[in-house]
Amino acid sequence: MDTDDLDYRVRTQSGCIPPHLVSRLLELGHAEEVEFWAGRGEWFCAQEWARLLACQGREEQALEVLAPYAATGWRTAVSATAELLESWGRADEAIALSRSRMEAGHPLALEFYARMIARHGRGDEAFGLLRPHVQDWLIAAALTDVSDSAGRDDEAAALQDQPYL
Repeated sequence: MDTDDLDYRVRTQSGCIPPHLVSRLLELGHAEEVEFWAGRGEWFCAQEWARLLACQGREEQALEVLAPYAATGWRTAVSATAELLESWGRADEAIALSRSRMEAGHPLALEFYARMIARHGRGDEAFGLLRPHVQDWLIAAALTDVSDSAGRDDEAAALQDQPYL
């Protein structure tokens, strides 16, 4: 799988089976088609198929569906996999997975990772990771969100009041 191609198709919803069609297929009882296309590079099918498997308590099968996508390092798939793990109470695995993407240097992965660790009692660490990037509006929003769990609301407010250079 090519991550640039996957990312483009997901962002533009072109050259792929769009999410509304996946939902319609499932509504009409065509789960086998969704499963089929999930294994053939159709992200929205894979995402929905994994969600259905997870709802049925078939956690490992759900992870297997997402594995080829996440193995590429594609941020969207890594995040979706980490969110499933977290929802199952497997926070340590979710954090480790999201950390690997964050360490690769993607700014959105940093934001995702920081929010995740803050939800699991590591607010100070999250704040420290985000603080140097406060001039990025997405990071600034995340910093505001994690500052509460770190007990550092005043510091976050002061950082965001500073003029940008």
